[in-house]
Amino acid sequence: MLNQVRTKIRALIEDFTKSDFEVFTYTNSSIFILSESNIVSIVEVSKNSSVLGSGDYSYDSTTNKLTIIGSLIQGDIITVNYTYTKYSDTELTEYVRAAIVWISIFGYEETDYEIENDDFYPTPDNKTLDLFALISSIIIKPNYTIYRLPNLTVKYPRNKSKEEKIEKLIVRFNRGLGISEVIEFY
Repeated sequence: MLNQVRTKIRALIEDFTKSDFEVFTYTNSSIFILSESNIVSIVEVSKNSSVLGSGDYSYDSTTNKLTIIGSLIQGDIITVNYTYTKYSDTELTEYVRAAIVWISIFGYEETDYEIENDDFYPTPDNKTLDLFALISSIIIKPNYTIYRLPNLTVKYPRNKSKEEKIEKLIVRFNRGLGISEVIEFY
């Protein structure tokens, strides 16, 4: 469930997976540090334009280091193609935790939600999961004036603070929504 919420947040804040590559010249260390911090996957690694197999290198996402396992000669050119996002899953999870606190403050439900092992306890319904995603996206990008989910669009005037947006959204969710709705705040 948490993964679904993170996917919705990425859509709301437009944190789509991007592709990039980096080129390194071997001098004396077979360890190369990639510049992007939230790498989703290593697509391809090549040495002097020859593609290496996945067993010929290793990647540590904690340190962001790629290590070539085979021997290298000074001047070898290493090219690394990868995909990445702006926000890590860990960061998005913490924004969801913050959203749960906001929901608790403004009293959306009597239920007190917690996140454990990439799941919610107790299990929320889809409407509540959407609320988690919307509030998280407001926390991340408070200057956006429109947030869209498949069944809901929320529009805010530019002069509303992050806190006002969150409070109004929770109050509106407390009243209940239909299957498809546009919420506009003035």
